[in-house]
Amino acid sequence: MKISSLAAKICKAKGINPATLTGTGPGGRIMAADVKESAPKKRDGATAIAEFAQLPTRPEKDNYYVYDTEVDMAALGDISLPIAVQCEKLLENRYSVIDYIVRAVVKAGLSAPTLRNYTEPADVLIFENSGEKRAAVTDAAKKNIYKISREAASGAAIPPHYSPMFIVCDAHTSRACVAAHVEPGCRPLFAFVDRGNTPKEKVRAGAAGMADYILSYTFYVHTSIPEAEANGVAANLHAMLYNPVRLLLLS
Repeated sequence: MKISSLAAKICKAKGINPATLTGTGPGGRIMAADVKESAPKKRDGATAIAEFAQLPTRPEKDNYYVYDTEVDMAALGDISLPIAVQCEKLLENRYSVIDYIVRAVVKAGLSAPTLRNYTEPADVLIFENSGEKRAAVTDAAKKNIYKISREAASGAAIPPHYSPMFIVCDAHTSRACVAAHVEPGCRPLFAFVDRGNTPKEKVRAGAAGMADYILSYTFYVHTSIPEAEANGVAANLHAMLYNPVRLLLLS
C-alpha cells in the first residue's frame, strides 16, 4: 500500500485505517486529501461548502488555521495544452501554474458562508522567485484565469496602503518581504505557500512536465473564519486544484 507521509500522519491522529481508503495519487498512492471525514454539505444561500472537511495539520499559528498537503496536478497537465494554445493567442503568453493557483485560492476562499455578504474586493498579492517577482491582482473574484494571468504579468506597481484579502507566495518568500508590501497590521484572510523546490514549480501550463507534477503547499485561513468553514474551504481548494475543469472555463 502506497501512502504519503502526511496522509499516514493524519490517519494515525484520527484512528483511520489506511487500508479502507482509496488513493488518488500516482499509482493509487493515498494522499492527505483522501483522508476524509464525513460531514454534511452546508449551504448558505447559493454558497456551498465541500461535502468533506480537510482538518488542520498543525496547531493554530498567529491566529491562522494551518493546512499542509499535496495534490497530484496530472489532471491539469492532461487538459492544459489546448487551453494554453488558446491562452497564447489571447495573451501572447501561456498562463502559469501560479495563475491557476490564484484562481483556485480565491474561489475556495469565497466559498465560506461567512463571506457571503463580504463587500471588500478579493485582492491578491503574489510573490514568486523568493519575493523578487511581485504582482497585485485586484478584485480577482471577478476575473477568469486569462485576466488574472494578464494582470499578474503586467508588472504594475503594488497599490499604496495595500491590504489584500489573499497572499500567494513560494516557500522562500520571507515574512519581511510580504510585510514590506502591505499596509502595516494587514492580516489577510487567506495565504497560500507553494512548498515545492523543483523546476516543475516553474512549468508553464501545457508543458510535458505537468504529467508528473505533485504540488506541495501550506494553506492558512484566518481564525475570524469559523473552523468548520475553514476546513471546508481547505477541502474545496484541494478539490479545485485536483480537478481543474471548472477553473479553466472562460466564464
